Amino acid sequence: MKSECTLNDLVDYLYNETPLLKTVVVQNTIDNNEEVKEIYQDMVAISNALDNSLIAPPSFLRESIMNYARITAPF
Repeated sequence: MKSECTLNDLVDYLYNETPLLKTVVVQNTIDNNEEVKEIYQDMVAISNALDNSLIAPPSFLRESIMNYARITAPF
């Protein structure tokens, strides 16, 4: 990837961790470089898939944990 930003810059940008000036550079690179745009879109898709794959415990388990906490909590 030959551009003004690195893969690390794209990751930082994805998670809104770039300083303002670097944000402008990365966004400009994404807008003007098809290869970088495709890489960034893949990163967004992967990030979304990871977010959607997080598993929540079933409600009966949460209730069991809360009941245990109530029983064992100091008064």
